[in-house]
Amino acid sequence: MKILTRYMISSIMKVALVTILMFALILAAVELFSRMDSIMNGNIPVQSIIYYILLSLPQYLLMVASISFLFAVTYFLSSLTANNEAIPILNAGVGPLRLRMPIFILSVMLTLLGSVYQEKAVISINAERTRVETELFGSSSTRDARNIVLTDPNGYLIFTDRFSESDNTIYSPVLIRHSESRIELRVEAESASWDAVAGEWVFHNARLYEAFSDSTVKTSLQDEYTAPGFDIEPRLFRSQNTSIETMDSETAREYLERLRTTDSITWQEKATDYYRRVFAPLAIFVLMFISASMGYRFKKNVLLFSIIQSLSIAVIYYVADMVFSIMGHQGAVSPYSAVIMPIVMTIILSLILSLLGRKI
Repeated sequence: MKILTRYMISSIMKVALVTILMFALILAAVELFSRMDSIMNGNIPVQSIIYYILLSLPQYLLMVASISFLFAVTYFLSSLTANNEAIPILNAGVGPLRLRMPIFILSVMLTLLGSVYQEKAVISINAERTRVETELFGSSSTRDARNIVLTDPNGYLIFTDRFSESDNTIYSPVLIRHSESRIELRVEAESASWDAVAGEWVFHNARLYEAFSDSTVKTSLQDEYTAPGFDIEPRLFRSQNTSIETMDSETAREYLERLRTTDSITWQEKATDYYRRVFAPLAIFVLMFISASMGYRFKKNVLLFSIIQSLSIAVIYYVADMVFSIMGHQGAVSPYSAVIMPIVMTIILSLILSLLGRKI
């Protein structure tokens, strides 16, 4: 069985790696040709273009991994049938489920690897890719943000007109500290800068309104003021204008937690995008499961019809994912359901089709 397992895994991986590389290069070529006008008109150096394409490849590799492994598994299992290799395997006492078990285990391992690869490599590389894209093609990707509202667990709420990432400064901030629906402090300032050493915000030219009772308010002016316990990190201000799909996991979770209490409509959309990002590598498992569950019972053109059959189910999965994503953005379903339901539906459909009969 070890020999058979090694044979299966090596055969699948060889086809998958070649397919992934081929698809990734095709996407890179499409990206390059779509930018051809900007490249020609901007006289962009060749080394800069190559660097930009290399930064794009990690994302492309993850994008095409699921389809590539679908093709690899389908090619391997259909070849067993077409070349009559399945007959001696079955006669040796290896059942259909036992034959496919290494594929299921491999799909789980690849999904976990894809998740780590996405969070540890793709997101950080995409940030550098965005910076290079801005420099080369003039794309608008600034992380400066405007009209930001954030809440703090220590009872603070802040509004600011603009955040500048270059110097970690917020402009025209209004800070409010509340307790049990009662405003205890209001701070209005020209600007506030982040003190990285102390881990706090320093408000400049600040006017303070402090409530001593329901009818008494003390007003004071301070050149510099630091609010005790107000320590929202600058990256959370920056995140307001950044796609949640490119945030690191910690920032994304904190952003969603704060957004849920201030803007439930935007939270619904952003949470759906975040869950889709987290579960994106699961497409590798789903499509490999589909391919392994199909019945390769065709008498002629086994490879062709097997690929068509598997791709048809894959299309159903991606269409369902798109539909539920739209429903999640609009609030028709919860963000978690918008991601899980297409997976569950596709797996159930593939299991039903596998029960219709197959040779192996």
